[in-house]
Amino acid sequence: NALYMARLLATPGSVPPLAQQFHGWHAAESTVASAFRAALRGAAEEAPVARSVSDLGATIRMERFVPYFLDKYKGKPTYPGKNNMYILFPDHGAYDRYATSVRERLKLDWDHILYIKKTRVGESIGQEQKLFYEEDRTENEKSDHFNGSKDHILIIDDFTNSGGTLFGAVKLVKMYAGGSDSINVSIFVSHLVATYDPKTVDSLKEKLHELGKQCRFFTTNSIPTTTDMLKGDDQATVIDISDFIADMCSLASALTAQVRFTRWLKTVWKWG
Repeated sequence: NALYMARLLATPGSVPPLAQQFHGWHAAESTVASAFRAALRGAAEEAPVARSVSDLGATIRMERFVPYFLDKYKGKPTYPGKNNMYILFPDHGAYDRYATSVRERLKLDWDHILYIKKTRVGESIGQEQKLFYEEDRTENEKSDHFNGSKDHILIIDDFTNSGGTLFGAVKLVKMYAGGSDSINVSIFVSHLVATYDPKTVDSLKEKLHELGKQCRFFTTNSIPTTTDMLKGDDQATVIDISDFIADMCSLASALTAQVRFTRWLKTVWKWG
C-alpha cells in the first residue's frame, strides 16, 4: 500500500479514485491525504517512497525534522549542556532512526541516548520498565538515577496517536528520578496525528497536564487539524514547519547554483 500510494502522489494525471472505491480498505487509510500524512512520519517510509518513483524520472529530496529541531533546541537559553542532557526514545525503532542525529547535533555520550524496550503479550503491547543504551554495539541497562534538579530529558518520536507510549516514558523517567515530579521532561513528535480526532487531542492535553508543568510538549503544525487545538496551552509549543521548508529550499537553491557554477568552470577550463 505504501508503494502504491507513493506512486500515486508522484504520478501526474487524473485524480485517484475516492476512498469508497478501494474495496476492503478502511476509508481513513485509503485516501491520498492519509497516505501523504503517513509518508511524513519519516524514515520508515523513505525507502519505499524512493523505490516507488524510481522509474518515473522524479527527483525526491527527503529531510527529517528531528535534526533541525535539535539544533533549535540546543540554542535555547535553558539548554542544560551535554552533562545534564538526556535523549529518550520510546522504542528501539525510533532509536535506530534518530540516535545518530542526536550524537551529531548534541554531541552526547552514548549513555545519554536512551531507549525503552516494548513488551508483547498476545496482542497487548507495553513498555519494559527499564532504560537502555548502546555502546560499542553492546546493549546496556541504565543503572544510575537521574538528578531531579539538574537533568533534563527530551523524549523523541516521529508521530503519536494517543500519546500513551510517550506519557508512559515520562512516568518511567520520574521513576528513575526517585519519583520526583520536579525533573524537567520535554516531549517532541514531528507529527501529532491523534487519529485526526478532537477528542483524542483533548485527552492528550489532559494527560499532559496531569504530569505537571515540568512536562512540556513540542510538535510541528504539519497536521493543523490537531495542532490548532494546542494553541494557547501553556505546556504545548507548536513549531511552524514553514521555516524548516524555507531553509531546505534555500539550501537546495544554493546547491543548484553551486552545481551550475561547477559545470560552467569545467566548460571554461575545457575550452579555455
